[in-house]
Amino acid sequence: MGHVKNHLATLVSGTFALVLTGLWFPLTEYAGVLHLVFQMAVPIMWFLVFIIWIAQKAADKNHGHSHDEKKNHELTPKEITTYKLDLEKDLSDVPDAKDTEITHLKNEIEHLKTKVEIESIRAEIYNLKMLAQEK
Repeated sequence: MGHVKNHLATLVSGTFALVLTGLWFPLTEYAGVLHLVFQMAVPIMWFLVFIIWIAQKAADKNHGHSHDEKKNHELTPKEITTYKLDLEKDLSDVPDAKDTEITHLKNEIEHLKTKVEIESIRAEIYNLKMLAQEK
């Protein structure tokens, strides 16, 4: 996340808005025509700072738990055992499947570690069941 917690754009925009605000009065005394430019640029820049800050706060809130979810793909041994039993039961319900496919799936079931692997095996078992029903 860094030192500014993903608010680098807000920090840079805020610094630029602060510099514009600080230069407004000295430069408008030097050249009066710049008064209109600063009168438009400074409020717009502070508005952009506010919008960027709000957008980053929303993004942090919406995506704040994504790192935790990635870590939770690993399963506990008890969960793995439960999933293995369920998948083996589903695999035994497949009629007329080739022995090579069944041994391949049994081998994959033995080496389960993540939820993604479980869903992949479930999809393969489902496909085998659908192929068996077509025959």
